[in-house]
Amino acid sequence: MKIFQDIWPISWPSQIFAILPFYSRDVEDSFRLGGWGRWYGRLVALIILLSSLAFGKDVLFASREYRLVASAQGDTEEINRTIETLLCIISYTMVVLSSVQNASRHFRALRDVAKIDEFLLANGFRENYSCRHLAILVTSGAAGVLAVAFYYIHYRSGIGLKRQIILLVIYFLQLLYSTLLALYLRTLMMNLAQRIVFLNQKLDTFNLHMDNWRELSNLIEVLCKFRYITENINCVAGVSLLFYFGFSFYTVTNQSYLAFATLTAGSLRSKEEVADTIGLSCIWVLAETITMTVICSACDCLASEVNGTAQILARIYGKSRQFQNLIDKFLTKSIKQDLQFTAYGFFSIDNSTLFKIFSAVTTYLVILIQFKQLEDSKVEDISQA
Repeated sequence: MKIFQDIWPISWPSQIFAILPFYSRDVEDSFRLGGWGRWYGRLVALIILLSSLAFGKDVLFASREYRLVASAQGDTEEINRTIETLLCIISYTMVVLSSVQNASRHFRALRDVAKIDEFLLANGFRENYSCRHLAILVTSGAAGVLAVAFYYIHYRSGIGLKRQIILLVIYFLQLLYSTLLALYLRTLMMNLAQRIVFLNQKLDTFNLHMDNWRELSNLIEVLCKFRYITENINCVAGVSLLFYFGFSFYTVTNQSYLAFATLTAGSLRSKEEVADTIGLSCIWVLAETITMTVICSACDCLASEVNGTAQILARIYGKSRQFQNLIDKFLTKSIKQDLQFTAYGFFSIDNSTLFKIFSAVTTYLVILIQFKQLEDSKVEDISQA
């Protein structure tokens, strides 16, 4: 079962943290989603849910105890930091809950790919995809955020030891699950894209003879199955992507605002404190940007390959009338609706998503800066009075 060999480097950590269900993978006939795997995922989800409720309650009702800067932090910054921390908790919690909830559907999609691999291997498919270097980059970015956060929380803030641990655990879980989700989806989608590229190449060089109608029928059937599998993968990951991108959008906006607020604070903060805050904000924005880029590029690549099949079939359709009835059904569906990866249907995820996100970030930054200026003017009026 080639697909499981291809995704193995990222599948076992994903299974440990319940993003991917445990399964028996000795031989195809006995390949199944084990009962103990289901209960393990539910146990991890329960632990994450209970801890998230406890962390969320503490962050919400004791928000002043989580102030990274004990002085010179206005109400706007404090509210934004609290919301960001709560979204952080909600994000990784929903990734786990959604993954466990969709474990059976996820498993069926992988099993369908494993069955199709028999046909592909028989026809000479040998490609595989490894994101080792990309994994090093994404992991390094996440580790950098955690290291800077630890330094800032432990050495530069006035937060108590207990809440230091809580805050670091929250950041660690968010970075862990976002990294695993991005790398797993990247590995899976790029491996699927390679399979579709292989089939599209065979389809593009297809010899139009009457005797080849069965071969063409098999190719179209397999490509239809891959389209169905891709749609299932999108359904499985849709909720996780929605909450992750929601958190990432808010984090990029808030960290950019905090960097601006720190730079404009003037003499209220020391140069060392300014450097620390700017360092944390910049590395967090960079890490989230890298992770979003990994996900967006993988979604765009797979969707492009799936949609490219219709263009190849359209050329065959125009060359020969013998195969038109065979191609009609596939083209009718493909032309009416191109495949798009979405965050649970709320917005599409492709290479243009990052541009849209940073355009929205710029807009919200202007709004936040205006609130900051209004708050500063009120403080000046009170001090003068």
